[in-house]
Amino acid sequence: MKKIYTLIAIMAFTFSASAQFDLSCEFAAYTAGSTVDDDPMDGTIVITNEGGDIPIGDTLTFGFIIDGDAYSLALDAGFYNFFVTEETFVSGTTLSFGSDALAWAALGIDVEICATAYGVGALAVPDFTGDSDPSDNSQCITYELPDAPIDDTGIEDLNLVLSNVYVAAGQLMIVNEGANDDVQANLNIVNMNGQTVQTENFALATGTSIVELNNLSAGIYIVAIEVEGAVITRKISIQ
Repeated sequence: MKKIYTLIAIMAFTFSASAQFDLSCEFAAYTAGSTVDDDPMDGTIVITNEGGDIPIGDTLTFGFIIDGDAYSLALDAGFYNFFVTEETFVSGTTLSFGSDALAWAALGIDVEICATAYGVGALAVPDFTGDSDPSDNSQCITYELPDAPIDDTGIEDLNLVLSNVYVAAGQLMIVNEGANDDVQANLNIVNMNGQTVQTENFALATGTSIVELNNLSAGIYIVAIEVEGAVITRKISIQ
């Protein structure tokens, strides 16, 4: 039985990396390119030392990449995991990390999620510099998150056509091509853990409404806009 290690998630700071190494990374339960809707999901990743022995006290840096953004194995945006080796990480052996019952928020969206070993050493910017074969450092699948308990029926009755919701220059841009003008709307922004990180009340005008965003970490979020009891959701990415 593989031992699943406990680990710590940290924001990235600059540390010097070790000499050349070669790690590979994969999901314990899924094959590359598969589509998964398990709830909960098996989030366990397996890192294999494909190169020379890595000594005691060196650091492995790893995590998820979700739709292109870094996440810890606990789904915290902008964080990575690291593990300080407790014994020599011998060539050809494996280490397993993460939870086999990873609970996602019920957001009703699809994401690409990659199990990724960035390398040896906590890196300022995740990359695979120094790895002799970076082609196998990451394995990706499509994950279908459970449906969110929301109701978008009634939006059409309000003559709202939310054709686009996106982020630009730190602002949330909501494009309404419908005829209903200046209706009051409630907005909730929810992260991948299901936590509401920002709420607003604003006048949803015909054309583009602008909402100032709080200082949110880079990552994937769901925007839920409620007007007169009807709710519509959109996925956004903050870089």
